[in-house]
Amino acid sequence: MSDGLLQGRRVVTTRPNAGDLERRLEYYGAAVVHLPLTNIVDVGVNTSVDESIDWLVVTSANGARRSEPWASRASHRCAVGPTSAAVLREVSGEFVDLVPENASGEDLVRSFPTAPSGGGHVVIVRGEQASGEVRIGIEQLGWRVTDVVTYRTQPKEVDQHIAEHAATSELVLLAASSAASAWASICRAYGLNSPPVVVIGAPTAHTAEQEALQVAAIAEPSTIDGLVSATLKYFN
Repeated sequence: MSDGLLQGRRVVTTRPNAGDLERRLEYYGAAVVHLPLTNIVDVGVNTSVDESIDWLVVTSANGARRSEPWASRASHRCAVGPTSAAVLREVSGEFVDLVPENASGEDLVRSFPTAPSGGGHVVIVRGEQASGEVRIGIEQLGWRVTDVVTYRTQPKEVDQHIAEHAATSELVLLAASSAASAWASICRAYGLNSPPVVVIGAPTAHTAEQEALQVAAIAEPSTIDGLVSATLKYFN
C-alpha cells in the first residue's frame, strides 16, 4: 500500500546514508534522489575524563554512536532528540533521562537542570564543527563541562552530472548545517541554481540563508517526521 500525496514529485535527500527518510518519502509516491553530501570521519580523542560524570550529553546521532565509554559511566544521560536518544540507548544499554521536546540545542539547554549547590560535571560528546551553544548554556546553569570531540564532518566530492541531475529536482532536504554549506558550495562550483530547500531546524536554516539558499520550510519537530511533514505541506 502507498499514498500518492507526493506522486510525480522529485525530491533530493542529502544525509550520508539512505534510510527511513527515503522510505517514507517513497511511500508517499516521491521520486527520491539520494545525494550524500558529507562524510563522517572519526577523530582521535585527546580528552581524558577521569572524574565522575553526572550527565552525559550527545548533540547528534553521530555523537551518540561514539559515546562510549562515557555514557555507561554517567549517572544520567541526555540526547538532543529522539533519534539520538535511540542510538544512545542502543550503544550504552542505559536509560536516557532527558530528551527535549524539540530537537535543538536551544531546547536542550532550556530543559536541562540547574547544577546542584555543590556543582557537578557534564560530558558533551560532539562533532568537531558543532557550535558552542550547548556547552555555554549548560555552563551558565552552573555545571563544569568537558567537551569530548569524537568525529568531524567533511564534504564529499560530487560529480557535476550527478549535481546537475539533483538541481533539476523540485526540493532539496537538508538535515544539517554542514549539508547546507556543502550543497551551496556544489551549486556555486558548477553554476547551478538550487531548488528550494527544507531544513531540519533553525541552525540549518540560518546556514542555508547565509549561503543564499531559498528556505521553503523548517521541519517541526526537528526530526525525520518533521522533514516528511514539511515536505508534504510544501507540495500540498
